[in-house]
Amino acid sequence: MENIKQIKTIKLNFILNLIRLFLGTAFVVIITPYITRILGPKNLGKVEYVNSIITYFILFTVLGIPSYGIREVAKYRDNKKKLTRILAELLLIILITTTIGYVVLFSFIYFNKNFFDIKDILLVMSINIICNNIGFEWFYQGIEDQIYITKRFILVRVLTLIALFLFVKNKDNYLIYAFILVMMQSGSNILNFINLKKYINFKDIKISKLRIIRRLKPIFIIFSATIATAIYLQLDSVMIGNVNREAVGIYIVPNKLIRMILVIITALGSVLLPRITNCLKNKDYKNYNVYMNNSLNYIFFMSIPLAVSTFLLADNIIYIMAGSQFKESILTMKILSPILFTIGIAYFLGFQLLYPLGLEKYYTYSVIVAAIVNFIFNYLMIPKYLQNGAAVGTVIAETIGPLITLYYSRKYLKKIKFFSRKRLKYFVATLIMGLVIIFIKKFEVNSIKIILYSFIFGGITYIGVLLLLKEEICMEGIKIIKKKVKNT
Repeated sequence: MENIKQIKTIKLNFILNLIRLFLGTAFVVIITPYITRILGPKNLGKVEYVNSIITYFILFTVLGIPSYGIREVAKYRDNKKKLTRILAELLLIILITTTIGYVVLFSFIYFNKNFFDIKDILLVMSINIICNNIGFEWFYQGIEDQIYITKRFILVRVLTLIALFLFVKNKDNYLIYAFILVMMQSGSNILNFINLKKYINFKDIKISKLRIIRRLKPIFIIFSATIATAIYLQLDSVMIGNVNREAVGIYIVPNKLIRMILVIITALGSVLLPRITNCLKNKDYKNYNVYMNNSLNYIFFMSIPLAVSTFLLADNIIYIMAGSQFKESILTMKILSPILFTIGIAYFLGFQLLYPLGLEKYYTYSVIVAAIVNFIFNYLMIPKYLQNGAAVGTVIAETIGPLITLYYSRKYLKKIKFFSRKRLKYFVATLIMGLVIIFIKKFEVNSIKIILYSFIFGGITYIGVLLLLKEEICMEGIKIIKKKVKNT
């Protein structure tokens, strides 16, 4: 009975996560064509360049606390006293690092001549640091309170969408757009902080009795991986911006779209992470293996067809999302498409396999090596190839990272049947789906129709082949549909 309850909770959390992903995707689909045309590559590039800088400050001030916090909260979510102590100690660390971060940022703004022309954007977007750091999003993920996260997410997305269309009317409104971007990313996190009183009680906590030193070692190990990963996400934009700021706008559109798709690929994993951690703590290895296999199947099921579809439909996607002025982004998107698969595998091995086992140092090693490789290729290729050079560097780095993680994970891979032949089914189905999309593209119709037809007929082909091959996820879906029909 308890197991059935757990499965229902996971399904609910996954559905709520999918709702957020759908709304987040819809938000990007709606605003990207609008904002790229209103601001243009130059002003959009300036805002995204500053956003990259602020993201670095957030990473350095929050350290590895979000990832560490999810694991620790998941372990002790049923112990209010321990939960309160964990939260208080992590909050104290955050307050100290955030203060240091603002001192450094304001020193940069007022004493570095390179930042004078973007000082106004930096000041506006610096709000993101404090709003993000006191958000405790990781706490709500750890206790699996997906309902609260979803409600807040919907409210913020609706309000920011309305504000965007009301107040961003021309290319000179880039400061307003920057502020709305801050509100979208973390403005609602004040609500998170206020809502904490429902779960914990700070009244009995004395600062003198807090022991933050013991938290620092695991936090810094995780932070090392986090900051190295950020190189993939932000250093590209910063290094391109140092050469050509307009090229940042050209790069950021396909990069954002790829990262948006990646969220869908890692959707189940983010829901299962607290549950996997809790299973290991309670030595529930039966459910642990079930969750791990389901998560890996899902990553293969989603990442392979999405990577191929993104490559084949890159031109149509860019023309719809950004317009012809961003046609240079097409090749960049094609180059980046393989990372949908490699990052999916890296996420599984790092955050779902090694991390809950307390072996985050091995994931950190792989990320640091990959980050160094990424920096070297960026340094060599960006001056000549700009956004496409950065894309090639990212793909190489995101391939090396998972290979290193595979080496460190080899001891545990047999237990979860990582190299099972049954996963070849996804490659076969994707190959046939790709041929269907290529055939559809031969017809001279507009981009919207090509994507729509590819989604419908390509999707039907993909699912149909997997059903013929009796793939687990599809067969389980058929069982659920039959059960629903039978009960109606």
